[in-house]
Amino acid sequence: MPQEIYLVKVGMNMTEGIVEEWCIADGERVEKGDLLYRLETEKVNLDVDAEATGIVRHIVAEGVTMKPGDVVGYIYEPGEAIPDILPKAGGAAAAVETPSADAGAAAAAATVPMSKNGRQFSSPAARRLARELNVEIATVNGTGPGGRVVEADVQAASAARPEPAKPPASSPMARKLARELGVDLAGIQGTGPGGRITKEDVEQAASAPAAPEFAPAEDRTVPVRAMRRTIATRMHDSLQTSAQLTMDMDVNMDDAVKLRTQLIDEWKDEGLRPTYTDLVIRACAKALAKHPNMNSVYGETEITLRGDINVGMAVALEEGLIVPVIRHADRLTMKQLVQQSARLAGAARDGTLTPDDLHDGTFTVSALGMFGVDSFTPIINAPQAGILGVNRIRDGVAWEGATPRKTQEMRLSLTWDHRVLDGAPAALFLGAVRDLLEAPYRLLV
Repeated sequence: MPQEIYLVKVGMNMTEGIVEEWCIADGERVEKGDLLYRLETEKVNLDVDAEATGIVRHIVAEGVTMKPGDVVGYIYEPGEAIPDILPKAGGAAAAVETPSADAGAAAAAATVPMSKNGRQFSSPAARRLARELNVEIATVNGTGPGGRVVEADVQAASAARPEPAKPPASSPMARKLARELGVDLAGIQGTGPGGRITKEDVEQAASAPAAPEFAPAEDRTVPVRAMRRTIATRMHDSLQTSAQLTMDMDVNMDDAVKLRTQLIDEWKDEGLRPTYTDLVIRACAKALAKHPNMNSVYGETEITLRGDINVGMAVALEEGLIVPVIRHADRLTMKQLVQQSARLAGAARDGTLTPDDLHDGTFTVSALGMFGVDSFTPIINAPQAGILGVNRIRDGVAWEGATPRKTQEMRLSLTWDHRVLDGAPAALFLGAVRDLLEAPYRLLV
């Protein structure tokens, strides 16, 4: 009997998904444990491995929306007769041409471990190591099951990289003149002793005719995948269905900076490194307990004040923004919160989040400070009532009488739903967050 291939259910809240890509072609042989297909859900992608060895037959094409548990294909045992008529998803039957052995061999020879949208199949550990070693994983040859890139492949690629080219030798006068004239020394062929770039070489390069004009580059189209489509729909709906306003407030971060430095030193043996966003999430959790209207949902006839305080933390990925949730953030200690934050951020970047990690947030914190942003307007993650934007820490000035004193400041950007609460209570909530960050010992109690 053939082994059924199911659309895997990940998380209690998953209602649909698609086979984003079959990694084993129809009619190809698969070994148990090999990468079989890539599952795409509304927010999470997942690599699914084969549970048996045999010949794979597809009954669902890539990109078709199915329910969890639906049969999407079969694995026939080696030597088992494969019928010409295979059941379709939903129970009907259709004639399917069975590829010959020669055709299957040719397909296997032509198969490369690269998705059609350019993404390399790789293990989460390999992707994490590639980021640490600054290796472009799409260029790595995979030696794992089904051509998947594993950690050893990344290490080999890192070791094989050539040493960076040394800048061309040049005289001090040539370097000075190049800076003044805006000339790139890397593009100059030196005529001095041993190929050294001289002042005359720079002058000649500066007087060279301008680069020729080029024809317009060809446009590219990028398919809108499930995550980007979901983000676009939800952000547009959020703006259309709520009354959103944003206010900013500056925070003196002198003591918060000191506390973070002390906590990093305190927890270094455990590998914990708290971020400024962690401090803000902790401050929000404590402030939400005292300002429950900000932790609520607007309904047609009532406003629901949520009992739990579950703070979402926005994480930027190449595919888009994802918001894993720190549950019961008000009940966690500072250390427990940092542990949860690090786990969720790592899982988001490694692609190992489950739908349950993204469910039931009651307030969101979004940080752009690491990109040098001073202020922005975050959009509410509906149906929540508020979202707090975290900006960069910058130099500020405080006055002690007539004497200026350098400080470290950060601006917080709060967007809230005016249907739920007005400007004054929103400002009181934001002020409570500020007060906690300015007296950060209160975050530890």
